[in-house]
Amino acid sequence: MTATLKERRADVPEELTSSVDSLTATLHEVADPGTTPQDRDAVTESARALASTLAVISDDSTPGKLRDQLTGVVKQVTATLEVGLEPDVPAEDRSRVFLVANSTTVVLKAFGGPEAPRTLGPPELTDIENVNRVVERSRGGGNMGHGAQSMSSAMHDFHTLRMSGEQQRALRDAITQAGREMLAASDPESSSQERDEARREVGKQIARMKDAQNKVASTQKQPEASLGKAAEVCANAIFIRVPERKISDGLEDVTPQSWESAGVKDFWKALDEGNDVLDVRAQLNNDEHTHAPFQVAKLIAGLAEVLPADDLPTTVGGEPAAHCKRTATYLEERGISAGDWVSPDDW
Repeated sequence: MTATLKERRADVPEELTSSVDSLTATLHEVADPGTTPQDRDAVTESARALASTLAVISDDSTPGKLRDQLTGVVKQVTATLEVGLEPDVPAEDRSRVFLVANSTTVVLKAFGGPEAPRTLGPPELTDIENVNRVVERSRGGGNMGHGAQSMSSAMHDFHTLRMSGEQQRALRDAITQAGREMLAASDPESSSQERDEARREVGKQIARMKDAQNKVASTQKQPEASLGKAAEVCANAIFIRVPERKISDGLEDVTPQSWESAGVKDFWKALDEGNDVLDVRAQLNNDEHTHAPFQVAKLIAGLAEVLPADDLPTTVGGEPAAHCKRTATYLEERGISAGDWVSPDDW
């Protein structure tokens, strides 16, 4: 990625050279062995998306208004990633900063090409810039940081899930309104009264956005995936979007004893090793990288305790949530409970 950015730097407008330099420096920073694999992945994928965006900006055929808007997105996301590197940002908030940057920019990788989402236009680019500004201001913490993460999940669903025109309009409007209120609530130039009023409105708009997201998720078909593959997609999404402390608590009874003395710093990735086993890779608090086989039934049961069904779609997104439900259905057929992931009151 640093080599790609070096190539892009030679072609971008002068006002973006400092952003490219900052992005390159950020990549070098997260190469540190103490950086969790998930944080490193999030920064790398964000940089990949921005590199694609820089190519569009440098293309002479790109309209001027679009070039200006994409330039604003690159500058803002780069600034967001810089905040995640500040030494006094708590680890959980840092991961949230990187997660929001990655989740909101992933759609930019195909921008300008034949596979670009049809849903991506000027309003959606404004949403990307707004939510990244909010998470930069909040440094990933507090209600604004959590709200930004929720918004990033809804934005990803908006661009990737099939939905009716009515559902699309409802979700788009809810995302935009939530972004505007969060931006106002975190604006340092607004009066305290204006920020307080916006904060009160943020909760309402986030709830409205989640409701629209849940409605979209409820119409998605269950994936045609094996137990192991469905569990892999489900577990990885939870590893990415749920704080490590909660995951560690939920998996306390199934975590290998050899990991317990150091403790787990990052549940990184799960890989399907056959229908009943996932190979879980992790980084321990002593920065040792390790892996171990986890029984799917016990792993999923533990994760279901961490994340109830009502929160699945709005936390991990509609597609991973469908995989979680598919996994739970498989287990229920075997007489194994996966919390409330399969119930008459499906989300």
